[in-house]
Parts: sequence; C-alpha cells; structure tokens
Amino acid sequence: MTPTISNYGDHALLIRWPTDGFSEPVNDAVHHLAAHLRESGRYIEVVPGYDSIVCVFDLGLRSMSSAKRHVEDGLARHISKTTTAGKLVEIPVNYGGTYGPDMPTICATAKLTEDAVIALHSGQIYRVCMMGFIPGFSFLSPAPIALHHPRHATPRAKVPAGSLGIANWQTGIYGLESPGGWQIIGRTSFSIFDPEREAPFLLNAGDRVRFIPQ
Repeated sequence: MTPTISNYGDHALLIRWPTDGFSEPVNDAVHHLAAHLRESGRYIEVVPGYDSIVCVFDLGLRSMSSAKRHVEDGLARHISKTTTAGKLVEIPVNYGGTYGPDMPTICATAKLTEDAVIALHSGQIYRVCMMGFIPGFSFLSPAPIALHHPRHATPRAKVPAGSLGIANWQTGIYGLESPGGWQIIGRTSFSIFDPEREAPFLLNAGDRVRFIPQ
C-alpha cells in the first residue's frame, strides 16, 4: 500500500498509509521507514504511529519540497522493507489480584479462567506500535481476540506506573501513574519510564515485547 504524504503545519510532514484497522505489514513499513528517516539526520523528530509518521524538520535548513522528495525517495527505494526490527524486551508481569483489578472482567468476557487468560495474553510477542499520551506509555499490537474489551466508561483517577491494560483490541503499558480507563490485568516491576536514567524509556516504538508471568 502506498502512503500519502501531506504538509503537517509549515515544517513537518504527515505520512499515512491507508488501512482498515490494524495492519501488521503497514506497521512494519511505518517503523522501518521511521528508522531510515531518523538515521538520515535530516529531521528534528520522527514520530511513528500505527499507520502514520510525522517527521519534523528545520525550515531554516531544508524546504517542505526537499523533505517530501527525501521521503518519496526512501519509499521508492523500498527502505521500508530492508531495515531491521527493534530490540526484544522480556517484561515480568504480576497478573491479577491487586495488580490486575480488572482481570475478573476480562475472564468473564472471554469465558476463560484466569490462568487461561494469562497464558493467552503472555503467549505472543507484541510490537511497540507507538508511544502515547504520557511519558513511556506504550501502545502495543493487538491482544488476542478473545481478550478484547472496551475501556471503562469512567476512567480511574489513578493507575499505577507499570500497569498492563487492555482497551478494545489494544494492549498498553502505563509509563507513569496517571488517570486511565484501560482494563488493568497486571503490573510489571520494571520501570518503564525513569527521567533520571541514562536511557529514560525502557521501550521505544518499533521494539518487541514478551510478557513473562510471575
């Protein structure tokens, strides 16, 4: 699928692929092209999403048209098919109990025992599709279909850092304590975001995640 390239303000481009829901090949193309754009050193920021990229450039150094040509050249040379994937990170998770207050809801929806939900949720490798609304929040690729469940109608005022949630088809990890409406099924002891750490973010868009039940 060929993406569209459009102006996003006066010094950024929006590259968007046509999709109908989540597409693994499209998300592959997003992250591979994003890696190429970062490596080129031409952009102030490159922000990938599920099916799009925003790339911000310095208008004093290059024009909108030259930035667009550079993106088009990367697409024409099939850069999106040749860049390697991100790192694989194994994340320990305490599922259920006080760590996963919404586990009973997911069990009821899926008509599965807690052990079966845990086995199903931890039985696949997820990709980090994009980073989200708070520092470190990781939006992952789809959870198994049986575990899909809507967000809470009324968000919680506080969701602990490291909480692992489900919202509709998505799985996500909270990088910080914050309000949130996702169905919380577990929590990791790993620090997903630490501003004092040399590398503040444990995960980056394009990485892969395997959950290890504790």
